[in-house]
Amino acid sequence: MSKAEIIFEKAKALPPELQSEALRYLDLLLESKSPASDGKEWARFSALELLKQYAPADCIYDRD
Repeated sequence: MSKAEIIFEKAKALPPELQSEALRYLDLLLESKSPASDGKEWARFSALELLKQYAPADCIYDRD
């Protein structure tokens, strides 16, 4: 079995929301190999993942 087939089989076992996350990660991996990629997508991905972890109420700097 090829690595691509193993990835496919494992991806099929994931729930839909994790399949979406895995797909975004694979897209970022592919983009990072392109010559035009300069890390902006990784920075965007990182920021989006960070935003998922914290609620606006967690921010201590916006409090008066």
